[in-house]
This record gives sequence, structure tokens and C-alpha cells, in this order.
Amino acid sequence: MSDCCPPNKSGSYDLAVIGAGSAGFSAAITAAEEGAQVALIGYGTIGGTCVNVGCVPSKTMIRAAEALYGAGAASRFPGLVGEAHVANWRDLIAAKEDLVTALRQKKYIDLLPEYESVTYLEGEAQLVDGGVIVDGANIKAGKTIIATGSSSTVPPIPGIESVAHLDSTQVLELDAAPKSLLVIGGGVIGCELGQMFARLGVKVTICCRSRLLPDMEPEISEALQAALEDEGITVCAGVAYQKIEQAGNH
Repeated sequence: MSDCCPPNKSGSYDLAVIGAGSAGFSAAITAAEEGAQVALIGYGTIGGTCVNVGCVPSKTMIRAAEALYGAGAASRFPGLVGEAHVANWRDLIAAKEDLVTALRQKKYIDLLPEYESVTYLEGEAQLVDGGVIVDGANIKAGKTIIATGSSSTVPPIPGIESVAHLDSTQVLELDAAPKSLLVIGGGVIGCELGQMFARLGVKVTICCRSRLLPDMEPEISEALQAALEDEGITVCAGVAYQKIEQAGNH
């Protein structure tokens, strides 16, 4: 990516955007369309969360699980029998990765050269007076936008560091489906990934300290819990986390 957009020869920019995800790209392109010289600074895989580890991969897997679930649900209608199963988990994961790669190329990498006033720089950025330092190079900029996004954190539950655990990115990269899955947290991501894995044949338990989707109305939480339990998911709401420990080979 570093050779796609040659640096501004003057070394000075109207705007520096730190973060080359969807928000950073949008800011850089919008500024360029208004005539600004822009330094777009990326660190890690270009495209950020949505296309690489968020919306695109998760919704692809969720749609696959929905298709599987829909086939089995056909038996609700008299005279119909539907059946589907995961024939090859690795093929499913590979197809998801192929889509991520294609969209990253189309929506980000191939798009940058169309904006001559946007220079893409790779490296860790450090804010300084009058601009940004990127890998030791001083980038002068009149204004700076920080669009670095966020990263997942491990909850401070005693024992969690001593057992194997996954975040929402890693769980979508498994090369084999687990037999069972414990989801800690009943927010949107926990619920959608829990349902997805359950529909793909995994025994799922979701635990949360209050209720599912605690930012929503209680009636929504109740309806969602009932729906998930109807699909065979165990929901443990209103629990306190005391510790996590390895139990045999599980």
C-alpha cells in the first residue's frame, strides 16, 4: 500500500487523518474533494474494523447460519422437510476471507489512486506541534483528525488469563467449529455471534451480568432471550463472574 500514493513533495498538508478505516477514509476523501491536500495515515491492515474484522465477516457468517437455520425451519409447514448441515467449515471460513479481501481491495486499495491529493502513509503516528510524526518522519499538517477506532479488552475476571479465550475477531477465524461456546456478555455482538454459532451446530451459553441488550427496553431483552432459548441457547442473565478456570479438557 505504501507505493499507491506518492508523498506530497512539499511535505506539508492541509489535513492529516490518523486511521485508515471507514471513518478515516471518508474524512480524507471528503477533504480531498474540497481541495485539501491530505495525509491519510494507516497502521495495520487498511480498511479498519468493518471490512476486515467487523461487519463484513460477521454478517457473512451470520447469513450463512441463517440459511442453515432456515432449511431446518421448513418442517414447520405441513408436507415440507428441510435439512442442511456444515459440510466443510474451512471452506466456509475461506469464502468469508475471500469476500473480505475483495471488498478491501475494491472499497479501499483501488479507490485511493483516484484521489491525487490524498497521500497514504503507513506507520505508527505520534502527535506533535504542527503535525504528526510517522515512523520518524515529520508530517506537517494544518489540522489533524484522529479516527483510530477501538480495540477489544479482556474483562478483569479472575483466572481468565490462564485459560484459552477468544475475542470477537478471533472467534470468526477458527479453523474448526467448537463443540461448545461460552459467550461472556449479552450485548449486540455477544448475542449475534452466539446465535450464529448455535445455528451452525455449536452448543452455546450466553452469560451476562444484567440482561441481554441492557441498553434496550426490558421488553426487547425478554423477547430476545425467549427467542434464543427457543433455538437451544442457554442464557444465564443477572450473574456475577467470580472466576474462570479450566475444567478437564474443556
